[in-house]
Amino acid sequence: MIKKYLKYVVILSSFLFVGWGNVGHYKISSNAVSFFHPQMSEFLFWKDYLASHASDADYRKGDDPTEGKKHYIDIDNYSLFLTTGRIPNTLDSVIALYGSSFVYDQGVLPWATITTIDSMTAAFSRRDFEKALFFAADIGHYVGDGYMPLHITKNYNGQFTNQYGVHSRYESTMLGKYAWKINYTGDSVHYVSNTTAYIFQYLYDNYRYVDSVLVADKEAKAISGSTSSDLYYQKFWEYSEKFTTLLLRNASKTMAELIYTSWVNAGSPKLNPSSITDETLVNDFYLEQNYPNPFGGAITSGNSSTTIKYSVPSINEKTLLAKSSQIYKVNAKTLQETSLRVYDILGREVATLVNEQKQPGNYQVVFDVSYNRQLSSGVYLYKLQIGNYAETKKMIITK
Repeated sequence: MIKKYLKYVVILSSFLFVGWGNVGHYKISSNAVSFFHPQMSEFLFWKDYLASHASDADYRKGDDPTEGKKHYIDIDNYSLFLTTGRIPNTLDSVIALYGSSFVYDQGVLPWATITTIDSMTAAFSRRDFEKALFFAADIGHYVGDGYMPLHITKNYNGQFTNQYGVHSRYESTMLGKYAWKINYTGDSVHYVSNTTAYIFQYLYDNYRYVDSVLVADKEAKAISGSTSSDLYYQKFWEYSEKFTTLLLRNASKTMAELIYTSWVNAGSPKLNPSSITDETLVNDFYLEQNYPNPFGGAITSGNSSTTIKYSVPSINEKTLLAKSSQIYKVNAKTLQETSLRVYDILGREVATLVNEQKQPGNYQVVFDVSYNRQLSSGVYLYKLQIGNYAETKKMIITK
């Protein structure tokens, strides 16, 4: 019975301390788009998704026991930080000094941010823009947590300064009352040459505001005589408005800079490369791995279909016979005979997904097997053929 009770306490606590609450995370992510680099103007429509999914990482805490530690780092529990103002940047290095148990107990916010950036870059590289958008929403959340001062201190709830409950009073209740007064617009963002150093630097910078939050709480309580009255929250806001607005604004800008840097590192892929002109350089044919894979469950499970993405390059017949890894100057108006077919392991064709002339550009096709009774569970091949060039990949169907 005691263990069951403790389990519920842990789950409840994971939702109490949710970095800026829904309102703050929404504001950070929705405003990040206003900071997007002009080169990413075609991604401005991401705004609604980023805003509405800004707190998804918090919602995962109940199902994923590893998620909670990604949202904070009690950096002042590290002796090196107290003496030098810094800790090792790599997870392996800090574990070597302090031990894995200690490090994970303090939270792994910076390394979770780095890992998510790497995942977003990989998604951009393979032109999986839906997955890149998913990771971008998580980046916004982890960045937001890194700009919430009480997420980077051991005194995260005022328990060491007789201010218990300050965490939710600041990030949720007060911000919920006054967030409508916070307005800011974007300005220029820059490529980040060292994302790891960049992430740790904003954590070090934001740690300076821990005392600012605690002092504002103390002053508001001294004037109002409590921590629950309207007067308390009015004074709390007056004492914290300036630096809170700055933290939210900088979080939006940082989110935009990290997304831009990830996109650049992935080769700056375009959403609509079919709009290329006659003098455009085209790098590669490509056929992506289908996603999800495996797939093929019942239609009610939501996993009965998979998506295959591919590129039709603008090339001439001579280019078709050359190595696809080279770069050619081409005529973007050339139509290409394109086919995408699915075969069983014995080489028998079981489905034709594409068989037509295509303009240069990026495409995707959905392969749904929920109503195809002839396809049993197993390994299948899908083959993209463009002129004389062909590429084949494996897929797994499970029924």
